[in-house]
Amino acid sequence: MSDLDDFDVELDGFPSGTDGSINVSRDSVEVLASEFIDRVRRGENPQIDDYVMRYPHLAEQIRDLFPMVAALENWKSDREAECLRRQLPDEFHIEQLGDCRILREIGRGGMGVVFEARQGPLQRRVAVKLLPWRFSMVPQRQERFEIEARTIARLQHPQIVPIYGFGTHEGYAYYVMPFMECLSLSRVIEVLRERPLVMFESEIAALTGAPPARTSSSPRGLRRDSWKAFARIGVQVAQTLKYAHGEGVIHNDVKPANLLIDKTGRVFVTDFGLAEQLDADSAQPERLTGTLRYMAPERFAGVSSAASDQYALGITLLELVTQEPAFAVEDRGQLIELITSGQSQRPREIEPSVPVDLESIICRATARLPEERYESCIALATDLIRFINGEPVCTPPPPRRRTGWFRRKP
Repeated sequence: MSDLDDFDVELDGFPSGTDGSINVSRDSVEVLASEFIDRVRRGENPQIDDYVMRYPHLAEQIRDLFPMVAALENWKSDREAECLRRQLPDEFHIEQLGDCRILREIGRGGMGVVFEARQGPLQRRVAVKLLPWRFSMVPQRQERFEIEARTIARLQHPQIVPIYGFGTHEGYAYYVMPFMECLSLSRVIEVLRERPLVMFESEIAALTGAPPARTSSSPRGLRRDSWKAFARIGVQVAQTLKYAHGEGVIHNDVKPANLLIDKTGRVFVTDFGLAEQLDADSAQPERLTGTLRYMAPERFAGVSSAASDQYALGITLLELVTQEPAFAVEDRGQLIELITSGQSQRPREIEPSVPVDLESIICRATARLPEERYESCIALATDLIRFINGEPVCTPPPPRRRTGWFRRKP
């Protein structure tokens, strides 16, 4: 950040000079940033735009610095969450969680441990997710968890993985979901990087350890150039997100790992565990939560909306059609800078065989400014359907650009 000039203006909280004028030192923005982050740590939702309006002569510096400060605070929270996850036992000797009889552990991830279980007198097959923290260590999360669980439980959509119930066990929180025989989209992308074809049924069988069932229908799968099939995946997710937005809920963590595909190619959206309530008429400020690589630029300014979910879906589609990440850097600081400046790679810069219309759709969905994206996820789905049907799409191709930092596929 460049040095700041001194200002002779009236600012609350800054000392006056001997002549009665207000002296703003060169570290004034850092003082404001310290106040901003203190409010975040107290659980408040300070808005960057409020600071810009109060101190318009520092607007540029505030907009440059505050998103980075918020991102660094989020990084600290990530580290704390990682420490909590490390305290999870290597093995859980749990036989019962609520009315669920635990059968086996089936996976671990950033959001905890997942068990296969049988629920209730009907012995319904379910998955139980045990979250990676004790409420005694982070008591402020208990109320938030319960609010989120109730919010997600009321979403009734055939392609949203529902929550059957939730509770606590020895200080750990858990919730109960249906057991899904599916493949994550992140696994699909991983397989397509390794080989030119992925078959859903055989990959699901490999994960579950069961032999693939013999079916009379043609097996479903994807090739690296299954452009229309990629678009169909986008349509399903966009339509599902549109439903959630209509119910006043934004996902806040749309990414390949949270999209599941069954053996028929049907897509399910899961892990609404970072969901937020959404005012249907306006974006609302919220804490910086989610997976950094898929966050929309405005998220770093403390604003989240339906357009933010659309952006994350666009970045996910970019990764699916190219089998490469949208941002070819690993350093967290560089990644934040690229996201906030709107410098994601374009599909055809990574894979030239991507159809122009499909690239145009993805570029519009991932535009830096929310107002430059589609007006809703259903508008995005409509354009994807036009592409699938071979009709002209409603957005022009993006202008070509010359860049030197993009990593291209060999």
